[in-house]
Amino acid sequence: MKKLQDRVALVTGGADGIGAAACAAMAGAGASVVVTDIDLGRAQALADSLGNNASAAVMDVREEDAWRTVLGQVMEKYGRLDILVNNAGGAGAGNIEEISFDDFRQSIRLNLESVFIGSKLAIELMKGRGGNIINVSSIHGIRAAAHAASYTAAKSGVRYLSKSIALHCAQNGYGIRCNSIHPGYILTTQMQAWVDRQDDPEAMMAGLVAQHPIGFLGLPEDIGAGILFLASDDSRFMTGTELVMDGGFTLI
Repeated sequence: MKKLQDRVALVTGGADGIGAAACAAMAGAGASVVVTDIDLGRAQALADSLGNNASAAVMDVREEDAWRTVLGQVMEKYGRLDILVNNAGGAGAGNIEEISFDDFRQSIRLNLESVFIGSKLAIELMKGRGGNIINVSSIHGIRAAAHAASYTAAKSGVRYLSKSIALHCAQNGYGIRCNSIHPGYILTTQMQAWVDRQDDPEAMMAGLVAQHPIGFLGLPEDIGAGILFLASDDSRFMTGTELVMDGGFTLI
């Protein structure tokens, strides 16, 4: 039997990058995967390619009503939710002097409040039968970035919110695990496009690689494998902790 056979997983921001890699990894392990994204067309295309009873839904993770609608659809179609991957998020560039109050709030809303909403509502569906919540944080949830004040604040918030969720669920006997995963700089199509827009893309890429002692940048599939590990019973003794996959970034 495959590791996630007969389990249902929902991934936010699932249409590309780390989210898409997580969807593919879990579908390959036997899960029925619900690919959610603000771009329904791309989410549907990925779901169609995955087979294995995969489906797609449009969702703006900042909106509680959107969460309730999609989770209702999941329960109607599958009758259960076993795994939630809170992956959707976005950059929050700007140091403390540069960033506006509004931009700061919007970053917190996208990167942290969405995780709170999704986790809170998922627990209602999972408790009593067990489940697994995986929250995608960042290396900047562990090591601060002066150039990304809001992102650092949000992703560190995700880290400790995950711990609070894990402890609450364990103390109440819900059978729900919750962990965070902390990628280094990952070579997604969006990151490559950003590098290509720089004045000296080659130097920019070299500078990014130099921050990772392992000597290269990770791929979405690397993080997808980590999410699969956290979603499966291979990590059954882990809750409230961090899986750091950063090529040594936080070592220096």
